[in-house]
Amino acid sequence: MTEQNTTDSTNEKNTPSFEAENERASSATKLTIGLAAVAVIVVVGVVVSLVMVFRGEDAEPLVSLDPTTGSGATAQVEGGLFEPDPVFDRFERVVYVPLDPNGVILSETLASGNRPADQAPSGVMLERIHGNMDLPFSTSDGPTGFTGNGVATGFARTAQGAALAATHYLSYLLSGDNRAEMVAEAGHSSDPTLLLEGVRVPDNTGVSAAPMVKVNFNPDLSLVKFGVTVERSNGATEIQVTKIPMVWREGTGWVVQLDSPAFSSDFEPLSSEGWEQWW
Repeated sequence: MTEQNTTDSTNEKNTPSFEAENERASSATKLTIGLAAVAVIVVVGVVVSLVMVFRGEDAEPLVSLDPTTGSGATAQVEGGLFEPDPVFDRFERVVYVPLDPNGVILSETLASGNRPADQAPSGVMLERIHGNMDLPFSTSDGPTGFTGNGVATGFARTAQGAALAATHYLSYLLSGDNRAEMVAEAGHSSDPTLLLEGVRVPDNTGVSAAPMVKVNFNPDLSLVKFGVTVERSNGATEIQVTKIPMVWREGTGWVVQLDSPAFSSDFEPLSSEGWEQWW
């Protein structure tokens, strides 16, 4: 999007200081709009429930509920690390509840170095961390540890690792100021202060990982796309897409680039190709 220069009634350009102020305000507005669009990941479960109520009990769900991940996740449930019984998340996927609120690091498995970008990570398991965040862990692409404040880290420098990192860190950003501060403090996002000014999400808001994934992978800077199918006000059913730029920083790993113009939301037709369901 390009911005036009503005003039006053005498056709004179605004002063440089005024233009700078406009530019800062415009940047803040864009970030606020972006987060408001991204927030569908937090509230989509509520939206789906409300739409189902208004459309009737026989209506088909607007979000794919296929739980298939090909992960063999049950093999990773080791005695003493999880609650005895798993639970369902808002998308009716099986989620395991670790005794450690940060989560459980899964046993690592070797992955092929020449995997295609659309191949799912191995050994994916959804874990309910911090009480109400349902997020994927894998045996092939991380996480491999936690930061001092309990944020998952150690995601692989792969398309799969970028997607896993993106869904974790975005979920923190959309779970309230306290959790947004956690991921920023851990060094896995740029300063969220400006981004969060226009959207007030209650602290400790529950969140589930979006079910649809697509990655434009580059080992230095990747664009991770998350999708949910929604019915728009005009009656059309489309994929609502959230685009998350992830930059690789040596010594830190994947970091969410909140100040990138690529951080945005859009819609795609249901016929769009390349979407995968990894968790």
